[in-house]
Amino acid sequence: MLLTDYRIEDNRIALRTTAPDGHLIQLNQKMLARAFDIADATLLMVETDGLGEGLISIYKTHPLMNVREATIEDLTMQPDGTIALGQRPDGRTGRVPLYDPQMGAITDLYVGAPGAGKSVTLLHVIAGERISGIVSIAADAQDGMSLPEVDGRVYHFGKGIAATAATLAAANDLSKYREQVSAQNGWGSFDIGNPWPLVNVTLDELNRILSADAVVPRPFRKWVTGLVGDTQSTGRKLGLGIRFAAQSIHLADLGDKDRIRANAKNGTVWLGRTNSSTTQSMARDGVLPPGVQIEPIPRYFNTSDGSSIDAAFHGLEAPKGPITAGMANIINGGSLFLNRTWYAHKENKTYPGLITLMESAPIPRLTPDEDRVFQESYARWLDHAEALLAGECDDDTPETGQQASNTQVVLDDEDDQPSAGSIKDRILDLLTDGPMALKDVRRHLSDVAAGSVNNAMAELRDAGHVTAISRGTYQLTD
Repeated sequence: MLLTDYRIEDNRIALRTTAPDGHLIQLNQKMLARAFDIADATLLMVETDGLGEGLISIYKTHPLMNVREATIEDLTMQPDGTIALGQRPDGRTGRVPLYDPQMGAITDLYVGAPGAGKSVTLLHVIAGERISGIVSIAADAQDGMSLPEVDGRVYHFGKGIAATAATLAAANDLSKYREQVSAQNGWGSFDIGNPWPLVNVTLDELNRILSADAVVPRPFRKWVTGLVGDTQSTGRKLGLGIRFAAQSIHLADLGDKDRIRANAKNGTVWLGRTNSSTTQSMARDGVLPPGVQIEPIPRYFNTSDGSSIDAAFHGLEAPKGPITAGMANIINGGSLFLNRTWYAHKENKTYPGLITLMESAPIPRLTPDEDRVFQESYARWLDHAEALLAGECDDDTPETGQQASNTQVVLDDEDDQPSAGSIKDRILDLLTDGPMALKDVRRHLSDVAAGSVNNAMAELRDAGHVTAISRGTYQLTD
């Protein structure tokens, strides 16, 4: 590498480098730290353009140890579709897109181990969506424990594994509705607010469903995996983005679907503290820009003068600095930068500052027709998700919501009255004896696919022939 310029600042020495003609730039953080005799490699940071230009920054103390709280201005989407999510080492704000005016809706992936600050980062992003007039459809597979501040403060929040799947399936149906209307009107692109608002779907703790060791039935996992891939593929040009969060980017933790990871690489990847094998696999799989290697983010900042080896040699414990929660490598459009999410003060197990930011603007909502599509679809798919989790459906479960749904909830104006000999008639006959749980209806109609029974019951409910008296239990309407 060739040195072309340098700057000396109070806390940083910046070295601008270039690769020799005909070569791609290669900046290895550990090798550079060794060459400069720097004991703490995290104080040396590299940035490249992926081709021949690079920047090496050497810091006296870590510049991201203390960051401020976010403001409304930070989280207001700019004309380029981005918000300021945090601070970069050189003092610039780290910006991430909520929407790409050129490419369309997002397909993002947020990865971080427990304690890496992934959920707090998602809260900042969701707050930015509300402030910016974007409809937030969110779900948390950990029963709402990862994102409790979101509950009641966005258009929709699903809590639990079944609710997360139903949320995704309903969002998928929403995208299909937009696709049908767009095709009917000859629209080939999406324009925010004309006629629909921008929608972003956020799914947290998705590893509880997709990972190889997730305790869910195979048909359920297959169904959700298909939904994720389908929504990633179709939502971009329809103003429906998807952002999902997991604890790693290994294929085994993403439903063994390389398509999911490949689609996410087309958007933004927020890579918090994970482990070395995760970052190594990302380098192999082309997630990182060419010539760039990154090291895993440590759990704590190093605040001591010596190294952990010095402490071990003298039989001492190396002092630990503040936790690095919120620090992440952000990869977007072939570029990579280090960022730390704005500080959020925790009080009584929640983040009051983030709640205040969310409540500074009204909750953006879907149009009335879209609201009906989503709400009816969510109710239908929640029953289906619970049946799959209970092992009451066959292995031939469709991979996407639309494939399994024959109910055209908006575009079909035909009467939903049941016909003689239909599945609906058989359901009505069963309910003449009194209320019955949907799972028992499916058991009585064992010759009919569970998904068809679910759809028929939903159509009967929508037409007013049956009424849900509790979750999953129906009776004839008086």
